[in-house]
Amino acid sequence: MTLQAPVAALDAATIARISDDHDEPDWLRVLRASWWERAASTPWPTGQEEEWRRTSLDKLPRDLELLDLGGGVHCALEDEYAAAGVVFSDLRTALREHPDLVRRYLGAEGSLDSHAQFWALAQAAWTGGLFLYVPAGVEIDRTLVARSALARAEVAYFPLSLIIAERDSSVTLLEEVVSPDGGAGWFGGIVEVHALDGARVRYANLQRLGDRTWNIGAQRVVVGQDANVTTLNAEVGSRVTKVGLDVQMSGKGGTSRLLGILAAGEDQQIDINSVQNLSASHTTSDLLYLSALYDRAKASFYGVIKIQPEARATSSYQECRNLLLSTEAGASPIPVLEIMNNDIIRCGHGATAGAIDPVMLFYAQSRGLDPDDAERMIVRGFFEQVVSKIEDETIRERVLEALVSRIGSSELLAGEAA
Repeated sequence: MTLQAPVAALDAATIARISDDHDEPDWLRVLRASWWERAASTPWPTGQEEEWRRTSLDKLPRDLELLDLGGGVHCALEDEYAAAGVVFSDLRTALREHPDLVRRYLGAEGSLDSHAQFWALAQAAWTGGLFLYVPAGVEIDRTLVARSALARAEVAYFPLSLIIAERDSSVTLLEEVVSPDGGAGWFGGIVEVHALDGARVRYANLQRLGDRTWNIGAQRVVVGQDANVTTLNAEVGSRVTKVGLDVQMSGKGGTSRLLGILAAGEDQQIDINSVQNLSASHTTSDLLYLSALYDRAKASFYGVIKIQPEARATSSYQECRNLLLSTEAGASPIPVLEIMNNDIIRCGHGATAGAIDPVMLFYAQSRGLDPDDAERMIVRGFFEQVVSKIEDETIRERVLEALVSRIGSSELLAGEAA
């Protein structure tokens, strides 16, 4: 289902029509309207902002019909977890069956200033998405999988995913989105992860969008006291990807680990902005993003670590490494540290961009591999730095499968990871 007004013509009346079409409650109508006001009053990036110097929005397709995917997120939950109070469904179903629970979290937070326009737009115009709620003390011992498949490429779609893990709960979730090649589209998904005190969350986002899709989105992760959150973003598809990662270390003793795999070719452009904001003491936040770039692909990474004055004895690190597999590929890793007190355990960064070491390539070929196979083996070994940290077998297998289209057979890497 698509709404008749193109995204370029969105206005308050169109936002209200989304609510009318689904007979939404009054509180949601008011919430959508307030977020639309923020979207309408927030300036678009000009390209002069540091976070937007490397990605232009001039060719972003805006004359697209707004897709209403409704319950198009495919997910399943065993009866035993449902009986324990776990909610795992598309956002529209959760709103209908658990309105008070959804209302508690939906639209409550903003995100990075650099992505404020797109965060507000998705909060106002979402027509699909995911809702996962894990009650206090509940541990889910299998991997939950949510998959969204867009049947058409030439649409705009702004899903909103909410993941809430209550105190001392545990959950692993893989969220995957796919769309067909061929047509220009706009995917504007946003994700919120709330890990309350003592919760353990492992969240993976696998992006396999069509080859002309623009992926403009943001993720916000809030880590409570003694909570532990690992996120993985595997960016394989799209024409342009521009994602903002907002990690809030708000609870004492919390831990976050941000992992990323970027595999791009042809004229793909991937641009990641991250902020690791450590505002509580004894927190740890580490980031590791790896990119393998073929043809004329470009990858940019602008990452900020902020250690607030009140955050004592913190540990943080940011590492971004880029493997250039063509003379026309390029990478721009830009780390930034903002340290506002001198009581820290560690705060640092590492960033590299370069071609395969000729000595390494020669050694691989001396073992009987032809040049292409030697290159693939080295790329797979490069990604092993992240893959080896993926503890969940389901997520690891899905990510390796997605990488096959770019780097070839994953048999060696799968064997190493096992």
